[in-house]
Amino acid sequence: MRTTTYCYPWDLARLGVEPTLRQITDDGFDGIDLAATYHPIDSVSPRDGFRLFSDGRGAVYFPARAERYGRIKPRIHSSEVAMAWPAAAEHAARTGLTLNSWTITLFQPWIRDECPDCARVLPGGDSSGSGVCPANEDVREFFATLCLDIVEQFGVDLVRLEGVMPHIFDLDWLRARSLVRMSPLLRMLSNLCFCGSCIARGVASGLDVARIRATVNAVIRAELADDGHSDDRAAALKADAELVAFAENQVGASIEFVRTIVKRIDGRARVSMNALTPYRSLVGEERDEQLLCDFIAASDQVDLNVLNPAGNRIIAGLNARLDLPRPLSALYVTIRNPTVTSAAALAEAGSATIVKSLQAAADVGVRELSLYNYGLLPDADVVAFMDAVGQLR
Repeated sequence: MRTTTYCYPWDLARLGVEPTLRQITDDGFDGIDLAATYHPIDSVSPRDGFRLFSDGRGAVYFPARAERYGRIKPRIHSSEVAMAWPAAAEHAARTGLTLNSWTITLFQPWIRDECPDCARVLPGGDSSGSGVCPANEDVREFFATLCLDIVEQFGVDLVRLEGVMPHIFDLDWLRARSLVRMSPLLRMLSNLCFCGSCIARGVASGLDVARIRATVNAVIRAELADDGHSDDRAAALKADAELVAFAENQVGASIEFVRTIVKRIDGRARVSMNALTPYRSLVGEERDEQLLCDFIAASDQVDLNVLNPAGNRIIAGLNARLDLPRPLSALYVTIRNPTVTSAAALAEAGSATIVKSLQAAADVGVRELSLYNYGLLPDADVVAFMDAVGQLR
């Protein structure tokens, strides 16, 4: 089983690139997934004391070559942090440590700040304060250029794309204030985007987007009333061929987004991503599985999450249907703070539970496990992860 660990460049810059990467190698890892872009974060590192890193709108974290970019220019956090990238690349080339690019895509508030028309737009007309749309041509061009920039400068083995499907409007990282009950149907419909690019795609496909939007907003209002007829409304929407096609179009935009990046890199590095769709209950199981297969086929590798065994079995099964199944990787998150996520329960459950979870990933065909996140964990958690990997069959 290959192992990598996710890393933040600000942690490498603070702790020292050389000593940190030497320690990662000594711990037994085959490679690192170094963040090239990142979303808003307040991260606490227990290494070298209690250290806080904050970035309120996200940024680019490598020395991007601005002259190569189009309308969207890279917002580099700082030269001090960005220069961890060339130092890490030099170390990796010299020692044989695999270097991957961990690239956050659509959750980039700084892009929507500078180019508001790139933002996703909710059915009611409100722009997302944090998410950009994969259907937008400027967004596609930016990330295709950015990924090629990374590959050319640093010779990475893998470009690991995170978040190629838009996040839900009230993702907890955004500190949303959603105090009303939201049914699964309401949440799904609220994730449909009506930005200029998505509207244009719908119209070009022959859809009556204005009628679709009015239908969606009417159902959202009814769902907020919580009158007990949600199942009836869901059934009616499933029979609305235009609405179903509009939702499929949105998944297609993310698939095209990945394909654009893969085409631009042109085999100089592999590309991986998470395959997921948010509209299964609307488009139906058969069509949803075809969309997932299209997602898988768009990349060179598929990233799973150890903490989602049911979803992993679905993706692994669909992957096996392809003429050329993609390699499977899986992320393992060690969290001991219950205020962050219920994933803390797994870490606190002990080594046997961790081994069982990792083994379940291996059993569906995962051959690479990635630990999140080296700078956020004490050495004891790193050792516990590597010990668990060593026990896999």
